[in-house]
Amino acid sequence: MIKKLFLFLIFCLFIPIWADGAILYLEPSQGEYQPEDTFIIKVKIDIGEECINTVKADLKFSQEVLEAVDFSQGDSILTLWLESPEINQSEGLISFVGGVPAGYCGEVPGGIGDSNLLGRIIFKVQDIQIDQAEVKFLNTSQVLLNDGLGTVDELSTKGAVYTVLQSGSGPAKDEWQQELEQDKIPPEVFEIEVHQDALIFEGKYFITFSTTDKQTGLSHFEVKEGDGNWQQKESPYLLADQSLQSIIEVKAVDKAGNERIAEYVPKIQKRSFLWWIIVLISTLLGIGIIILVGYKVLRKK
Repeated sequence: MIKKLFLFLIFCLFIPIWADGAILYLEPSQGEYQPEDTFIIKVKIDIGEECINTVKADLKFSQEVLEAVDFSQGDSILTLWLESPEINQSEGLISFVGGVPAGYCGEVPGGIGDSNLLGRIIFKVQDIQIDQAEVKFLNTSQVLLNDGLGTVDELSTKGAVYTVLQSGSGPAKDEWQQELEQDKIPPEVFEIEVHQDALIFEGKYFITFSTTDKQTGLSHFEVKEGDGNWQQKESPYLLADQSLQSIIEVKAVDKAGNERIAEYVPKIQKRSFLWWIIVLISTLLGIGIIILVGYKVLRKK
C-alpha cells in the first residue's frame, strides 16, 4: 500500500500542469464549394485565463485549389497592425501581426459583432480537378500575453478542410461581392495630425492619420495638398509644402469604395480667414457710418 502511494505521488510530480492557453481557429472549419465560388472564412481567437495584446498569425493554404483574393480587417479586435496582412499566392501563405494596446480579455466594450474576430480571408475556388483544400496555421504563429513582459502564451490551433464539388449545382456564389454591395457605411471619422520630429524625416513636417472600417475593412488612404491631385499614400506622410500654407485632405476608402475625408486647415489660413472677416465687418460699419453722417447732413440742409 505504501509502495503504491509512493509511486502515485512520484507520478503526480512528473505530470505537466498546463494552463489553458489561446486557441487560433477558422470559421467555418469545413464546407462544400464548387469551382469559381468565392467564400469567406473568419480567423478567430479564444483566449485562456489571461489577457493578451499581440497576435502573430501565419497560415498556409492549398494554393493550387484556392486563390486568396483579399483579407478584410473590418470589425477586427486588433486595432494596431504591426504587420499588415500579406498574401503570397505563389507560396500559399498569409501572415499578419496585430495588437490590442489596452489588452484583450475576451470581450470588446461596446462591440456588436464577433468579439473574437481577428480578420476575414476571402478565397476563390479555382477550376481544378482536386477534391479538397486545406487551410492551417503554421507553428510560427504566436500570441503574447498582456503582462508587460511580452510573454509567449501557450497556443493551440485548429485548421480547416473544404470539399470541392466537381459537378456544380448551379451558378457560382460570391459571398464577398454580396458583402461589398451591402456596405454603404464609410470608414470611421478621423483627424489629421501634423508633426515635426528631429528623428523622423530629418525634422521636416509630416502628417499622421488612422481610422478603421467596421464593415468590409479599409482599402487605402489618399492624400491631397492644396490644389494638387489625390495620391495614394500611407501614414506617416512627408508634406510637400513645408511652409504649412496648404490645406491638407486625407481620404479613407474602404473595400466597398465608401469614402471618408478629413481636412486640416493650417493655422495661418485660419488667422487669415478671421482677419478678412474682421476687415469685412469693419468696412461695412465704416460705410454705414458714412451713409448715416451724410444722411444727417442732408437733413440739416
